[in-house]
Amino acid sequence: MIEPNAPQPPRVRVAVGYTRNMGDFESLRYDVAVEASPLSGESTEDAFNRISEFVESKLTEKLTEVEAELKEN
Repeated sequence: MIEPNAPQPPRVRVAVGYTRNMGDFESLRYDVAVEASPLSGESTEDAFNRISEFVESKLTEKLTEVEAELKEN
């Protein structure tokens, strides 16, 4: 059973997104978000930096894939 007033561990959530104008009043939106707790001995700031780096790299990776697919079509 969860204690109602028990302190909760800190959580860090990072979300980034990108909108690409496709023309003709169409756009493509891609978002990546991760929420996690700091690792053992890690500060909230360090957790934020770690998660931000991961999220940004995943967004860049996916946008590269999407751009390649759009060029093929």
